[in-house]
Amino acid sequence: MLNVLFGIKNYVPYDCYETIFDIDYQKLYQSGKRVILIDIDNTIIPYDFDLPKEEHLKLISEIKKIGFQVIFLSNNHQERVKKIAQAFDVEAIYSACKPLKKGFRQALKLATFSSKKEVVTIGDQIMTDVLGSNRSGLEAILVKPIKRKNEKWYTKLNRKIENRIVRRMNKNYPEIVEKIRELRGEAVENKM
Repeated sequence: MLNVLFGIKNYVPYDCYETIFDIDYQKLYQSGKRVILIDIDNTIIPYDFDLPKEEHLKLISEIKKIGFQVIFLSNNHQERVKKIAQAFDVEAIYSACKPLKKGFRQALKLATFSSKKEVVTIGDQIMTDVLGSNRSGLEAILVKPIKRKNEKWYTKLNRKIENRIVRRMNKNYPEIVEKIRELRGEAVENKM
């Protein structure tokens, strides 16, 4: 039996979307959000892309025009993160050690905000992005991983642990579990 560290609520995202393109950023801004901390690998671009496509550049540019401050928060190495952040013209934290609070604290030092309620994170992993966000007092949006085929061995291990955690979430957070299962293309049980 899996003994969940930090309590199951720390693994529960604020919301779930298929891709970063499906999020209503205007609505987020109207709800008071001003800073977006966003993961890079498998959230914005796949691991095997060195640079973003034009559609990704356009999206981040539009998000910034709305009024958001965008900061990339990645566990990947300095060279990759800096190269991608430069292409997007945003600040970034590399080697963030998510789900530890270290990277989140560094990102918040770069952010201009009055309250943590103005900050939202976006990522593709429950075990790093969502857990780290919740432990840091931030709301997290979970998106479907872009390309799982080429994930690193440790990410594949995290995905197996995530599956067990999602099953444990079902008791208290059935609506979020249903969204997560839809993202994964899993059959959703009919409600009677």
